[in-house]
Amino acid sequence: MGKKLTTAVTVLLMMMFVNCSRDKVKTAEGYWDLGRESFNNKKYVESIAHYQKLVKRFPQDTLAIRALFSVAEIYKNNLQDFSKSIESYNQILEKYSEDPKTPNASFMIGYIYANDLNDYESAKTSYEKFIKIYPDHMLVPSAQWEIENLGKSLDEIPQLQTITKGQ
Repeated sequence: MGKKLTTAVTVLLMMMFVNCSRDKVKTAEGYWDLGRESFNNKKYVESIAHYQKLVKRFPQDTLAIRALFSVAEIYKNNLQDFSKSIESYNQILEKYSEDPKTPNASFMIGYIYANDLNDYESAKTSYEKFIKIYPDHMLVPSAQWEIENLGKSLDEIPQLQTITKGQ
């Protein structure tokens, strides 16, 4: 009986220790700092995990939308997981529709479809949706330009011919 009690107490203490030490971060800033540190150390998956915890535990904090943008950018630029990047941008649209930075997420969805996935139909649809929802946004001319030039090579775009030919 004594051995069973000792084992039970040991297991209980281990569980308490694990639960207490599992996550000592108590603030959004703490998760943000861990996310930045992991990113700077090229630990991108770990960085994403910290940012996602920030969003989950502190969804109303001003760092939450920045964390989601960081997640989307890491997926796009560092992991080349474009579908996860689009998914992250869509989370911004869903969770933070009233935030002034949200239109940038909408634009980026079209940009990824056009420039990373070469899915011009989805790009056009996304850009048109962006223009309809945010007609006065400063990126509307860029979205219109992207639509006009979807699928064209750099040599086929008159505005870029002087740049590509070094003139």
